[in-house]
Amino acid sequence: MSDDSATGGLRERKKQRRRRAIHETALRLIEERGLDGTTVEQICEAVGVSPRTFFNYFPSKAAAALNLPEDVITPEAAAEFRAARGELLPALCRLVATSMHVGVEGRRLKGLVTRKPELMPAFSQWTAAVKDEFVQLVGERTRSPEEAAAAVALALGAINLLVHDPAPLADDRPAYDRLREAVGRILAVSDATMPDALSPAPAPRAARPPR
Repeated sequence: MSDDSATGGLRERKKQRRRRAIHETALRLIEERGLDGTTVEQICEAVGVSPRTFFNYFPSKAAAALNLPEDVITPEAAAEFRAARGELLPALCRLVATSMHVGVEGRRLKGLVTRKPELMPAFSQWTAAVKDEFVQLVGERTRSPEEAAAAVALALGAINLLVHDPAPLADDRPAYDRLREAVGRILAVSDATMPDALSPAPAPRAARPPR
């Protein structure tokens, strides 16, 4: 390993440790004091970084508490998707599975937002930005923006299905396999039929008058 590679690896590990420290501190302070009762300056003071450094990692204190990345799709995942051939959905599911935490991470975020509803606006804003990020990339490989938006909505809907899945967390299959299965469950609904209407329940028999 070259000196440059070693230095780059050390720098990246340092960045990850700093990001984790900012996230954990923001989460702890917001859990203790609430979102309105916590400032970026308080988080920075507790971690020992400047506000400028804080904003290099997170756009807001809510994003720090939720540990939301600003960019979800990595350059490597984007390059793999652009080079993919064949059907759209498998390639999209691989892109989403490698770019986002599926399952356990989704449940963690859901739990945080449930405990602290004031984090919901930041989470919703981030979710919308993530959707736009995927639609923009997927649009490079589809016949129309509408097709790209529909495909992304399907994949993100499958993630939502996994987050709310009551199945145990012991499912250790790769994220891609679980996501493909969830997409299949959604698509299967298009062929679902409703059962025949049930016969109305018989009216209760009138009580006999006492003799």
